[in-house]
Amino acid sequence: MSDIILSSKLSCIFNLKLLQQEIMSVLKNSWVDHVNINCYHGDWDVLPIRTLKQNVAQHPIRQCFALEEEGEWVYLPVIERLPEVRKVIDFFQCEVEAARFMRLKPNAEITAHQDKGLAMEYGSARFHLPVFAGEQVDFIVNEKRIPMQNGELWYINADATHSVKHIGKQDRINLVIDCQVNPWLKHQIIQADLQIHG
Repeated sequence: MSDIILSSKLSCIFNLKLLQQEIMSVLKNSWVDHVNINCYHGDWDVLPIRTLKQNVAQHPIRQCFALEEEGEWVYLPVIERLPEVRKVIDFFQCEVEAARFMRLKPNAEITAHQDKGLAMEYGSARFHLPVFAGEQVDFIVNEKRIPMQNGELWYINADATHSVKHIGKQDRINLVIDCQVNPWLKHQIIQADLQIHG
């Protein structure tokens, strides 16, 4: 095993059909265009599920992107319509911070970039669970394609250089969850990496 884990697929199973049904029920909600307009081309938007408590009554832009603030993380009312999503989040036996759906339209591209400090080694971890069209994107981390499939939960080292290119014809929608790393979560990530690399 290398010192730095770039990605790993956790051994857990969720009900993909129910997750897809739940996303369909919120497609008419107010999704917000991603604010980092300098790092993508095409259409990329977000629906927040968890946010900082002080931003619950704020504009959805603050609910989605005020990730460098500190405070208590709470669910937004939309969670009442997302019981299967709640099961995914409840899987994590650690402190969960932001959670949101992220939608990438066909032909959109997220250019190579880094989210500094967002990796297990720095105490933070980002997870992706593709729900729609996960196999229709080239998700590249440190020049390696990550073979994410719908319904799989992946740790992604976002501190490493990564990019995403949508090569399919259907909207790609991932559930994206940020967590604080504790011993339980570190064990999950390392064990998943060992299963792949030995």
